[in-house]
Amino acid sequence: MSLPEYSEVDDALSSGGSLVRAAECHGVLCGILCASGSSDMQGWVRHLFESRDEKLDISAGALKILHDVHQSTLTEINHESFEFSLLLPHIDCAIEDRIEALSDWCSGLSLGLSMGGLQDKMLENEDVLEFVQDVQNIAEACFGAESDSEEQTEQSLAEIEEYLRMGVILLNQELRPSTVPSPTIH
Repeated sequence: MSLPEYSEVDDALSSGGSLVRAAECHGVLCGILCASGSSDMQGWVRHLFESRDEKLDISAGALKILHDVHQSTLTEINHESFEFSLLLPHIDCAIEDRIEALSDWCSGLSLGLSMGGLQDKMLENEDVLEFVQDVQNIAEACFGAESDSEEQTEQSLAEIEEYLRMGVILLNQELRPSTVPSPTIH
């Protein structure tokens, strides 16, 4: 199962009155999964819709899309092949929208780590601590594509996305190490 398209998730959230965008929604889920090793889908969905327009109903279709995000993320983040992907707008979208979504994703990851129970004592690995700090800095950064060429901006964005993708894999492995025992040699 692969992640639904960004626009599908964004539409599902907005149709139910959520103020959370798709990238932030995925970041929150990833943070919860990394920090706690599991995610209560109902609790995650409650968070996504806690500040919503009460006049709008959350449709079964919207919940199905969110279920698919939850299941595919859970599968990908724990998969041995490192095929984890970030839920971000398609490359054909405006660069400004993609940069904003990347910042939202990082904000969501930081929030999800907190919601998942991340504590300072869990950040003993320097690489993990540096990654968590970088995520917070990216979330707070004010990006501008004005000073770089579009090609430079695209390259920088791709590098940041790959850094985040691999960082989440590292974070998940360090905070939730495999419980499979190493083989012993006799």
